[in-house]
Amino acid sequence: YRIEKLSRASKIYGVIADPVSHSISPLVHNRAFQARHLDAVYVPFLVPSGQLRDFMNLAENLPLTGFSVTIPHKQRIIRYLDAVDPLARRIGAVNTVWRKAARWRGANTDIDGVRIPLQRRLRLAGASVLLVGNGGAARGAAFTLVDAGAKVFIVGRNPLRVRALARACGAEPLLREQLASRHFDVLIHATPLGMYPHVNECFFPDRIPAEIVFDMVYNPIETLLLKRAREQGKQVICGLEMFNEQAARQFEIWTGQPPPRATMERAAREALGGDGPRIMSK
Repeated sequence: YRIEKLSRASKIYGVIADPVSHSISPLVHNRAFQARHLDAVYVPFLVPSGQLRDFMNLAENLPLTGFSVTIPHKQRIIRYLDAVDPLARRIGAVNTVWRKAARWRGANTDIDGVRIPLQRRLRLAGASVLLVGNGGAARGAAFTLVDAGAKVFIVGRNPLRVRALARACGAEPLLREQLASRHFDVLIHATPLGMYPHVNECFFPDRIPAEIVFDMVYNPIETLLLKRAREQGKQVICGLEMFNEQAARQFEIWTGQPPPRATMERAAREALGGDGPRIMSK
């Protein structure tokens, strides 16, 4: 946190979550501030689900410039904001908050975390995308991809929720047994399956029905799904690329400066104890 370098003029940022001790965001953003020689610090705030209102009341009196929002607050935070980005409001979730002209504003940079890695690899307009999941992460991806012109199909373990999400965003719901005869340009996995410590779980036991496989899980960096995809000759996108893109966009919103992407990626990999090829540009 570079406490010895902070002053009364230092800008304070943070992340609100419960739990929060596992977050890699403090390391990533503090390294970014250091790389850009900014007088700022990013700290974790443990905010239990029933204390969000108390935190926002406290935030009014703190020299808090902005903060990241994650589980369990992404939906509920909206009611405490003065202005919300239109797509974030449609998705119903905000992960980035900042104060401007004494007003709290919110956006969802997870949108960039989904869109940018895919746009590096294909044209989204007209692409067929299979989205696995029906929770908050899947909802953000679904709206983002439909807005980009992709043909989105959704599958998951809860068919009722799958149909509800598909209806809300203009996608097509599928049952798991329908996948055997289908093939897609992209598969996006948006469930916790395969996340540490349950690293031996995977939605697809054998054939993966897409050419590009994007797993939102970033711990471990190489999930069982991505390992199987590589073995089947697929192009893969790891969840860390999504994390880094959304964090880079947060940095840009908060500071108005270009994010030090290579520095942020190195910090994220260090926090996860991972290695492997570089994934961010610039």
